[in-house]
Amino acid sequence: IVNAERAKGMYSVAPYFLSKVVAEAPVSAAVSALGGAALYPLVGLNRGKGKFERFVLTLVLEGLASGALGLFIGAVAPTTDTALALFPPFLVLMIVFNGFNIAEESTPRALRWIPKVSFIRWCSEGLAVNEFSGLRFSCKGARGPCCETGEQALERVSFGGSTVRGAAVAQAKLVGGLYVATLLVLRRSSPKFLRVEPPFGAPAAAAPSAAGAPRSVAWTAGAEASLQRVPFFVRGFARKRTEDYARGLADEGEGHDAGDILVTEEILLAAKEKQSSRGE
Repeated sequence: IVNAERAKGMYSVAPYFLSKVVAEAPVSAAVSALGGAALYPLVGLNRGKGKFERFVLTLVLEGLASGALGLFIGAVAPTTDTALALFPPFLVLMIVFNGFNIAEESTPRALRWIPKVSFIRWCSEGLAVNEFSGLRFSCKGARGPCCETGEQALERVSFGGSTVRGAAVAQAKLVGGLYVATLLVLRRSSPKFLRVEPPFGAPAAAAPSAAGAPRSVAWTAGAEASLQRVPFFVRGFARKRTEDYARGLADEGEGHDAGDILVTEEILLAAKEKQSSRGE
């Protein structure tokens, strides 16, 4: 449906993508927040001041980042099956380089960019810092190394200088970057359709004469200014419908000569009234 409507010029990529994000992001955030709210007391996590709010915020950002990655992979992949096949390997890489399994300084130099773009790493880091900051442990009777504070425990997993705010900012940047990248990919991949060829042996269609060639459509300054007052997400649709209406008038010989078609404010208003009467 979207490709067919884009091919007709009813709207551009930006309004479609914006409406999709606005419609889906709140649902994703709500699901993450509800899941976190249910999980927090069941697990018995830190009940310190502000801990719960930061926990939920981190999960919400992780859900948005996961959805943004899915949109990007879906835009890049040629088919739905390919996109579904690509998503699990991305997740595995992000889990392996989440900061707990392999420290960032131990990561091979060629792969050190992966932890920086891993929303799972930033989510894990933010949750760990939120939970362990300010805790104190008893080392009485301990055998072997023991951490007396949460900060010491974070040092052992290379999260010593990390903050919940820093992890949240990193996730927000990933979400924004993936949204922008998805929009750019969609803009470059316009809908493509098969060309219809005549049956074998059928006579070729005659080339259109100069008199029957489609005439170009021009807009007066006033009509263009009126069109700019139409909401941007339906402006392309309104332009196409108006030009189709003007071509219909030209074919009927109503107020047009044999030259190019000129859209005036009167034609724009008449086209709008015609569409309103049809309920379009």
